[in-house]
Amino acid sequence: MMALTQQIKEELARVPVRTGLERAAELATVLRFCGGLHLISGRIAIEVELDSATLAKRLTKSISELYGIQSELSVVQAGGLRKNSGYQIRVLRDGELLARQTGLIDNRGRPVRGLPATLISSTLD
Repeated sequence: MMALTQQIKEELARVPVRTGLERAAELATVLRFCGGLHLISGRIAIEVELDSATLAKRLTKSISELYGIQSELSVVQAGGLRKNSGYQIRVLRDGELLARQTGLIDNRGRPVRGLPATLISSTLD
């Protein structure tokens, strides 16, 4: 039997996102729940690990089209504790900028809890 979280992830990966606001909300949410902030050579970097190739490609495209930021998409091979291959998105050069624009950090560089109000207060219309 497939785990409920895996079912939800697969279902969400199939949901079409069309508007810029929907894409921004999806990106901010996935970065918040599947990603992490790291310090690499004194700079903030963002890393996200996903199970879905569809979602990984869509997020890479959203990062580029919505924010003009380049990211790296790579395949993480199965092995060790990982049963299946996965996908990793890394934003190294402009990680701090993307983190700020998606609400992961505030203007002082401090981590922010929750999602930005602008993303969660709009309607589905």
